[in-house]
Amino acid sequence: MILLLLTTMLNQTITPPNDRDAERGLIGACLAGKFDDVRAAGVGAEHFFDIRCASIWRTMNELDAERVSVSSDAVLHRAKGASDYSVTDVLDSEMACPTPLNWTYFAGIVDEKRKARRVMEVGQRLSEQAARAESPEQLVSEAEATIFGLNSSITAQKDTRGESFQRVVGILEEAHLGGQIGVPTGISDLDKVIGGMRGGQLITLAARPAVGKSAMACNIAEHLVMSGTPVAFFSFEMSDDELNLRMLCSLSDTNLIGDVVNRNITDKATREKILVKAAAHAPKLRNAPLFINDNGNLTVAQIASHSRRLVRNHGIKVIIIDYMQLVQPSPHDTKAQRHVQVGNITRGLKQLAMELNIPVVGLAQLGRQVIDRPRLSDLRESGSIEQDSDVVLFLYVDDPDMQSGPNMLVKLAIGKNRAGRQAEVDLVFVRNKLRFESAYKMEHEKWLNEKKKQLA
Repeated sequence: MILLLLTTMLNQTITPPNDRDAERGLIGACLAGKFDDVRAAGVGAEHFFDIRCASIWRTMNELDAERVSVSSDAVLHRAKGASDYSVTDVLDSEMACPTPLNWTYFAGIVDEKRKARRVMEVGQRLSEQAARAESPEQLVSEAEATIFGLNSSITAQKDTRGESFQRVVGILEEAHLGGQIGVPTGISDLDKVIGGMRGGQLITLAARPAVGKSAMACNIAEHLVMSGTPVAFFSFEMSDDELNLRMLCSLSDTNLIGDVVNRNITDKATREKILVKAAAHAPKLRNAPLFINDNGNLTVAQIASHSRRLVRNHGIKVIIIDYMQLVQPSPHDTKAQRHVQVGNITRGLKQLAMELNIPVVGLAQLGRQVIDRPRLSDLRESGSIEQDSDVVLFLYVDDPDMQSGPNMLVKLAIGKNRAGRQAEVDLVFVRNKLRFESAYKMEHEKWLNEKKKQLA
């Protein structure tokens, strides 16, 4: 629908949106001493459609680069030798702004017109390139990224050091008072080390096959959505039915897969009790803000397109990818070596996290040959996973004998943490209920201590 609207514009001969009075008013505010405020807010030459206003803006930037105070007198002096604007244009701009305090009003109008022109430019480019493009989906993704970026207003782009320090002080105060800085994972010992998942971060969770990385991803998603935090879950291994069943097992504290689906319990009455217990939790999970996409053929560009829409329409706060090496390479990378493909995938996911300012959790597969404590060099197929990730978590079994029935002791190692220290967290994987719990819970301490004595 967006593409249709964009390309339809091309069939009409219309003047690009602009407001010369507002542009002159904004230039006038700059001449009256608001140049630094206007530029700090994000205004650039592209905001001015009128050639004369754009030329005056460039002159003001040249004066500033030469360490000359941007003033009406200085610009008037330059106007005498200018070919694309005159002294009259400068004086008209002064007259268009009764008071420099109105600069935000003029800037808002100018920015809206700039956005409209940008949309027209995207439509023009799509029309020119779509017929010969090898990857139309890449064009669509780029167009959506451009339009998504236009949602932020010009005043929101203002980011002075003073405002930055205010945010820093707020973060420090919140941390000092015991508050959660990032989005919590639900694993308290992990959150204490990494400070939660923060906007713009790519967090990699790596493990060998069958250790429980998908179960942990489900636990994180379940914890967030049950507290009302919207999550997008892109699954390349399991269907949405499987994911919902796994989360229902964990949430209801039942072994639905083994006892009911696989009929490990033969007594019908007992199975009915399990189903009744699970049914009590099903409506909560059904209504939770979890958005699952189980299309296993998505590229990073398509993931980005879906994510932008989910942010815009539902305000998602976390994206989970299960798992990164299964994301399809872009059409441009189909003939590239595998490590190049994976590198472009991880870079694309990191860029997506930065663009949307939300954390992206990407699962990664370790090779089966990894037996001991995993290291960053064990990440399969690309060193760029390590490079692009802000946090790398390794889930592994240190001692296979440390288990009792469905309970198995596992370690979650923080192999990389840009925002803090490395550490290890002891967890118990309750395999029949697909849930990770702290190893220091009273119900686990007893069997763990007994096992340690047996193995001593």
